[in-house]
Amino acid sequence: MIELNLQTIYYNKENPILNNVSFNMKQGEIVALTGPSGIGKSTILKIIAGLHSGYDGSLVMPENMRIAFISQNKCLLPWKTVYQNLVLLRKIETGVVDRESAEQLIHALGLTGFEKKYPFVLSGGQYQRVSLGQAFYYKPDILLMDEPFSALDSKTKKEIQDVFLTLKNQYPITTLFVTHNVEEATYMGSRIINLE
Repeated sequence: MIELNLQTIYYNKENPILNNVSFNMKQGEIVALTGPSGIGKSTILKIIAGLHSGYDGSLVMPENMRIAFISQNKCLLPWKTVYQNLVLLRKIETGVVDRESAEQLIHALGLTGFEKKYPFVLSGGQYQRVSLGQAFYYKPDILLMDEPFSALDSKTKKEIQDVFLTLKNQYPITTLFVTHNVEEATYMGSRIINLE
């Protein structure tokens, strides 16, 4: 599905940050990308998403691939409700909202009763549930996640990881996620790629 062969990744020609990275991803698998800070893990996600062009090598993936990206930063629109944020990407693309699917997803996320709430009143865990819901409702071909659970306490992190894995069983989306946590990579990933 995706084949990545990168000789060099750089911010500019004088500052290479990573050399000789090659891997492929198969349909439906969860790949965990680990390694020390600053080595280029997040940049690899940006390359796949088309947000970073500073590399020598090749990226082979289907044309018109639909990509969802959950970053470390909060990215829900603060002036839209939980429900409006959840359906936003799909609505922008198609102009259509499948209310029944959205309600089923909200229930699966444990957010029933929060549909009309705004992001600023949500806990960190609830916020990440909405971010996950937005991605899964969009039905991407690939989901890219950049340390999406790093700001959560250990109990909430485990709950959200389990929510993700439950959703992943229902919606078999190919996933590449960055984490510093080896335990998290082992728990969630079907395969681990460690960058050194």
